[in-house]
Amino acid sequence: MLAFWLRGYRLYFRMVGASIRAQMQYRYAFFMNILGWAMSYAGTAVTMWVMLSSFKALAGWTFWELIFLFALAVLSWGVCVLFFSHFRSMDQYIVNGTFDRFLIRPLHPFFHFMAMKFDVGAFGQLLFSIAAVVIAYIQLGLDWSLWKWGVFLGAVAGGVFIQSGIVVLISAIAFWTTRSERFYWVVMFPAKSMMNYPLTLYPRILQWLFIFIMPFAFVNYLPALLLLDKKHPVYSPYWGSVSLLVGILFFWICYRIWMLGLSRYKSTGS
Repeated sequence: MLAFWLRGYRLYFRMVGASIRAQMQYRYAFFMNILGWAMSYAGTAVTMWVMLSSFKALAGWTFWELIFLFALAVLSWGVCVLFFSHFRSMDQYIVNGTFDRFLIRPLHPFFHFMAMKFDVGAFGQLLFSIAAVVIAYIQLGLDWSLWKWGVFLGAVAGGVFIQSGIVVLISAIAFWTTRSERFYWVVMFPAKSMMNYPLTLYPRILQWLFIFIMPFAFVNYLPALLLLDKKHPVYSPYWGSVSLLVGILFFWICYRIWMLGLSRYKSTGS
């Protein structure tokens, strides 16, 4: 069994390497893709600056606090995109009948599909988010203790698990409906836009949803409360210290649902 898993891991990294080499064949497109993503998120930051230049603060959050909140979400999303962006189009493989090939090769179907593409365009998101976090840290005059650095790293890792889990969960819908990508755009795009701003801007029902059902709040908002010494009228900022645990648990649930869908998969025969 151990030899099987070791062989599977070696195959996984070989497939990731092949994906990267394939994308590097067109160097201009490769670098423009990275630059394009970085500029796209920079444009959102400029929009925040324009808005805050008039209002000075939004729900008690200053411009650089909002930039930190935004960049923290983008940082974990960038890692998620590296490994899981193509899960949103899994329904196309099911409809076309090409998903069958992931079931007949000596690699776990989930990891095989995961290794099919390593989206290097996400480096643009990582480039922007790391730079934004560093600049916001300096502008806000932060001086974190070792414990707070641990909270920050846990928030990034937890954010990766949470956002990846949601992508995996949405892709699993295709096992029952044969369609899932439209649901991705209906759920993920609005949710990611809402994560750019403090949770207190939204109705209580949405706050409750983003904490207890689809735990987006653990990606950036709750950890940011703790890291920036801010308060929420109801929820403790110390909840942000368990982002990693919440992320691991949530991803495991989403993965089990994906595996349940796989057990019910029937080829379309296309």
